[in-house]
Amino acid sequence: MSHSGNPDSPSSPAKERLVFKRRGVQIFGLGWQDVIRIFFGGNASLAIIILILICFFLAKEAFLFFPDHHRDLNSYRQSGQEFVGFMGEEVTAHTNLYSSANIAYFAEVNRTSRVEDTILRSYRSVLANVENRSSKTWGRLEREIDALEEVEDDLSDLDPETEEDVAEIASLTEEKRRLEKEIPPLREKLKREVNTILSWDEIWDLGVGAEEPPADSIPGIREAVLFEAFPDAEEEHPFIEKTKQISKEKKAAAAAELAEFKETIKGMQAVVRPLKDLERELKEPALENKKEITSFSTAPERRDAWLKGAEATRDPEEKARMLARAEEVVIKEPDYAAINQVFYDAITRHASIAAPLEVEMKTLFDKLPTPAGVVTKSAKENLKRAGVFYDRFQESMASNRKKIREWSHDHPVTVVESVSAFLVGKNWTTNSSWHDFYGLLPLFTGSLLISIIALTVSVPFSIAAAIYVNQLSSFREQSFIKPAIEFIGAIPSVVLGFFGILVFGEALRNISQVEWLQWFPGFPMAERLTILNAGLLLAFMAVPTIFTLTEDALNNVPQAFTENSLAMGATKLQTVFRVVVPTAVSGVIAAVLLGFGRIIGETMVVLLVAGNKIKIPDFTEGLGVVTQPAHTMTGIIAQELGEVDSGSLHWRALFMVGMVLFVISLLVNFAAQRVLKKFQKI
Repeated sequence: MSHSGNPDSPSSPAKERLVFKRRGVQIFGLGWQDVIRIFFGGNASLAIIILILICFFLAKEAFLFFPDHHRDLNSYRQSGQEFVGFMGEEVTAHTNLYSSANIAYFAEVNRTSRVEDTILRSYRSVLANVENRSSKTWGRLEREIDALEEVEDDLSDLDPETEEDVAEIASLTEEKRRLEKEIPPLREKLKREVNTILSWDEIWDLGVGAEEPPADSIPGIREAVLFEAFPDAEEEHPFIEKTKQISKEKKAAAAAELAEFKETIKGMQAVVRPLKDLERELKEPALENKKEITSFSTAPERRDAWLKGAEATRDPEEKARMLARAEEVVIKEPDYAAINQVFYDAITRHASIAAPLEVEMKTLFDKLPTPAGVVTKSAKENLKRAGVFYDRFQESMASNRKKIREWSHDHPVTVVESVSAFLVGKNWTTNSSWHDFYGLLPLFTGSLLISIIALTVSVPFSIAAAIYVNQLSSFREQSFIKPAIEFIGAIPSVVLGFFGILVFGEALRNISQVEWLQWFPGFPMAERLTILNAGLLLAFMAVPTIFTLTEDALNNVPQAFTENSLAMGATKLQTVFRVVVPTAVSGVIAAVLLGFGRIIGETMVVLLVAGNKIKIPDFTEGLGVVTQPAHTMTGIIAQELGEVDSGSLHWRALFMVGMVLFVISLLVNFAAQRVLKKFQKI
């Protein structure tokens, strides 16, 4: 009996069509769902494999740094450079103390002529801006005047009685008439242009800056600028000459009053000369030792290179030459004791210099005025800083005197010393004629300070904006605020960097010059590329990330929580801050941590606006430390990686910095997971 007409039969055509429709088109026996699953799963696996390869390559290059760094430090010790470096640290500590006291002295001297100096500074700035705006006419007039002077000089050298000079005289005379005819109209044209430019408020704003000169000096500055544009002689305008003379007289009077202060500073400068001379004397043999040790360590590689070259060439003469060069390479270990004897002999000399230096510096430091005994803010701050530097000078002299006394060239550098020299080293110095140092601390400190400023500013604004937009604003406000904030994330970081250089940094510096803001630490700012500038721009960049993720966390709070709170009589604000926000706190924390990742990993902005000064910021200024320039870990990698040789110590040091950044990211994510788990349990 046939079952072909029964639709329920397994072999019926209808059943076969149904099975085909369910299975769909197949590829190598796999349905579309299987293909899609394998595609996305394969991409995820590929991403994991690439991440593992990146980590392996990063770790390989990074950890090869420490063996090379260890050998480099041993060479630094065996050559005697470390010995000389101890004296260099003492000289640097003294220089910091002397510089702070010297800056304080000149701040007190210059305060008496502050008005005159402001007038002169404004005059020079206005003149430069006017000259720049009228550069075409100004330059043409100067060229014509110079040409006229050259023609007159040439005419004076020619003899009208000489037949061969007659034609030349006629030509030069014609040229002189032409120039004398063209110069007066150019003068009038330039005068009109300068008068027009001087009528612009913009020129005066650029010229006087935040510290404006007295109002009664503006006409004098204007006349001096006009006079400079059309001088018939080399003298300056009488107003400028008089202002300079008054400034000079006031400074001389102030210097006479501060004569004891000046003598103290001169004494500080003189008393350290024997130590500087000894350091300078010992640098030369240390560098010679370094060359000898480097030659010995690289000799096998150089010899092998010549031998390999000889094997590869088919030219008999070239082969003979290379073999001869290979034989010339001498592999002889230096006599370390002999080449370092000069440093052992200098131990007694250093002791005889260091002891009286400490005594005399204490006497001179006690003669310095106290911060309360000076008037200007700069002098007060620098004298306070001098006190800190004096303590550091004493510590440096005490510790280095012991190190010099116990120094030995054959004492090997330990692994702990090598690792700590990188992790807590205070110097990052490359391409040095003396020695390269790879200390992470200046870069880490710069990154940390910039990140703290960025988080301090961005987190409150971002979270507050997310709460308002998500919970309290109207639909029209949401439609405007949310896209505006999210649009910030689309701005290229290099554009923000240029903005920070040309606009924001200059604005911050001008604001810092305002007199009623001088109470703020670090004001007035001498630099426009600073930690503060970079931190505020990174805060601006981090706002969209933190805002968007915080709003997503608020959206994930069940609507029932809000409805129940309102039903129980709570106000809207009580519901937001006691129900919605606490419920979304884990997501908010995740948003902040991701924002921190955005900040710590940013490169272009910090490279452009942080100042790129590889130095630990001076924390003696307190909060004013944020107005100093700095460098960062990401910035140093971007700046130097393209300029170093692959496989060199410098190359691997940069990879090690990248490894530290990678570890920091892992630790932050680990801490985030622990925090999230804790809140989930609560």
